[in-house]
Amino acid sequence: MKKKLIALLLTGVLAIAGLTGCGKTDEGNRSVTVAGEENTPNAVEPAGAEETESAEPVKLTVGFTAGGMTSIVDRYALDKGLYEAEGLDLTVVDWSSIQEVLALISRGELDIADGDPSSYIPAISGGIPAKLVGNMWRYKGCYWLIGNKDINGLEDLKGKTIGTAGASGGMRLSVLKMLESAGISQDEVELVANGVGQSAYATLTVGEVDATIIHNPFAALAEANGDGKILGRAWDYIPDYYTGALIAANDSIENKPEALQKFITAYYKVHEDVKNNRFDDFIAWGAQYMNTDPEIFRTAVLAEIDVWSDYPVIPEVTVNNTIEYLKQYGWLEGDINTAETYTNEFALKAAEELGLKDPDKK
Repeated sequence: MKKKLIALLLTGVLAIAGLTGCGKTDEGNRSVTVAGEENTPNAVEPAGAEETESAEPVKLTVGFTAGGMTSIVDRYALDKGLYEAEGLDLTVVDWSSIQEVLALISRGELDIADGDPSSYIPAISGGIPAKLVGNMWRYKGCYWLIGNKDINGLEDLKGKTIGTAGASGGMRLSVLKMLESAGISQDEVELVANGVGQSAYATLTVGEVDATIIHNPFAALAEANGDGKILGRAWDYIPDYYTGALIAANDSIENKPEALQKFITAYYKVHEDVKNNRFDDFIAWGAQYMNTDPEIFRTAVLAEIDVWSDYPVIPEVTVNNTIEYLKQYGWLEGDINTAETYTNEFALKAAEELGLKDPDKK
């Protein structure tokens, strides 16, 4: 019966989130590989600054979002050997759909992955054998609403066609909240699921939509190329919506706790190292990775630096608020015991060891 329930969840979970969150990309195939700017440094030592405790590297299978900005720091870190320097031997799965992550976890083929908590939480509540174990490096939706050259502000969107990435989920929800702020209701616009990344950008440049929600560097690119204007940052309108988490298989939590702890702590240590000590090199590398002019890429990253938090501990209030938003728009029914969908045991230890503080309480 449990296997049947999980199978049903795997086929239906994307109805909740569609093309959503920090995790969805244009790329459709999975591949497996083995794998600054002035900022205030904190207590975190540069990755690899100390010798690892054991000569034997810790092996884990990790899922990082394929392509785009969502896992770009991890791609840089893998390329530069920063996780290896932390004593980790990672087999990396480049995932491109939430269904894929949940299937891999259910089959026991994945230890931990990044992705969209508004998709993961209902799936976990429904029986997927996993829990959220920490925040991603940024967990307040880094989405931008951009309009064509004739759109000067949110108030100009009434009667227009707007791309929402998917038919539901975090990016569409962000559009609805931004429209609400301008006094525009859902029935006063035409909303279309136009994909993400390059696909979404193309719908704007060819005139299929008047505006679209999108990730950087495309927002910065639109302004630099004169293709469009930035109308707003989603997280300024919906700061309490949870869009980036780490999910781990229950089997790994129970049977590999030390290995998971090592990776989770290294995850934040590496990201802080890149932000505080390797920023300029990361910009040069990232521009090439994203096939973007370095100055445009720098502009894009700096425009989001305020939500590059690297704070591990999952915020209960944000999880609960996210569930309420999903219910508000009819994307989730019934009650969820959110306390059973995540654990902060690993995140709290990582925060303490690295001296990381809650950015909302500084």
